[in-house]
Amino acid sequence: MNQFLLCLGGSFQAAKHLVLILTFYFAFLLQSCQQLPSSTFGSLSPTTNVMIERPEFLIWTALELEQRNAQLGRTIRVDGSSRETLADYVTPNGSHRFRYIRRDRDGLPEQHDNIEDYVYVKSGAGTIIVGGQMLGRTGDLGTEIIGGTRYVLGAGDVIRIPAGIPHAYLPEEGGHITYVLVRLPAYRGAVVESPDGEAPALDPPGFGLWPASELVQRNEEIIERMRSDGSSRETLADYGAGGNSHRLRFIRRDRDGVPEIHQDIIDVVFIQSGNGTVHFGGEMIGQSNVPGARINDGAQISITAGDVLHIPARMPHAYLTAGNDHISYVLVRMPAFFE
Repeated sequence: MNQFLLCLGGSFQAAKHLVLILTFYFAFLLQSCQQLPSSTFGSLSPTTNVMIERPEFLIWTALELEQRNAQLGRTIRVDGSSRETLADYVTPNGSHRFRYIRRDRDGLPEQHDNIEDYVYVKSGAGTIIVGGQMLGRTGDLGTEIIGGTRYVLGAGDVIRIPAGIPHAYLPEEGGHITYVLVRLPAYRGAVVESPDGEAPALDPPGFGLWPASELVQRNEEIIERMRSDGSSRETLADYGAGGNSHRLRFIRRDRDGVPEIHQDIIDVVFIQSGNGTVHFGGEMIGQSNVPGARINDGAQISITAGDVLHIPARMPHAYLTAGNDHISYVLVRMPAFFE
């Protein structure tokens, strides 16, 4: 009898230890699966896989994107990539979509007939091959690109890939490349004849690349052209005007900007340098971009280098500098989507 009780007691202790081990294991899994810090989406709800029914102000901070990049690095698929949708208007052709993509190996060639890609490289380095002929096409993907031109990519670069152009991302050996992908509907109109800034003359025509080093240089040179309102700007490329806008601009502000609002344009902003605040929402008092205008109510949020913003059409907004600091940013203007 005593031996039976001893055996039973030993089994109980073993079971107790097993329960403790399982408890710690599931606690570890739960912690590992915690969602990354949420972006600002209306009332601070998360923006991963957000389907935008009512367009709101969105921000993906540099810190959040670093954390997301680390998480993507732990969920690499068999093709060497990992991705998540940051926000999606759910349009019929898949435009107006914001994705975050990491590649640890060469990506398959892709070609989108009705979509333009605007890309902000966040980390890593590699090469992009564009143009040429894509072989083995199934849907938007292929097996190989014949010909094409190769360009070196690095963190901070901004890219434009026109619709219908084959392209593929090739990370450095043993490294990775991570980027924010903004999809726009293909631009079908005539390119602006007299833009106030010429697009890069690269091959294939329409492909645009603005390296981080060039943007740093522009930020230094643009100070010499500072206007009386404390801002300076230049158009990087202008493929369309008005509600069909496909325009890239580089803007620096050394003082608070005048509030503005756009009825048919969405602003996507890549903060390049400096620190400040963006005031958004509320009610626009006065005319857009006219001195004396102000925003009644709304909200404010801090911005810094590496942040990515989405400002929907018909939303008042203004950029406010911090003390003696400045803000510089690349602005991508895209046509608004209204059902």
